[in-house]
Amino acid sequence: MPVYHIALFKLKSDADPIKVEKWKQQAHAMVGQVPGLLDLQADSPTEFTAPLAKGFDMAVVVLLDYLESLATFFTHPSHHQVNILYQEVCDHKSTIAYDIEF
Repeated sequence: MPVYHIALFKLKSDADPIKVEKWKQQAHAMVGQVPGLLDLQADSPTEFTAPLAKGFDMAVVVLLDYLESLATFFTHPSHHQVNILYQEVCDHKSTIAYDIEF
């Protein structure tokens, strides 16, 4: 059964916009590298919902083929590379993650 992994992030106040863009690109580039990863979208909230975002600047929606693929996703070397940039640009204490199986 497919799984959606959703995460919300707050950027550091001094986050370099170039690094934020690189982070988004590297995250999206994991599609095709990580077994079971079907799609990944990362972006900031739309203008319409930004006032409701409670300070969260960025979200990622990941589609995986099966629940078991979450472990592969989180331990894959390409995820490690994305995580390095995440540590540089995000306030990791404010990250929220949620997984939904459909």
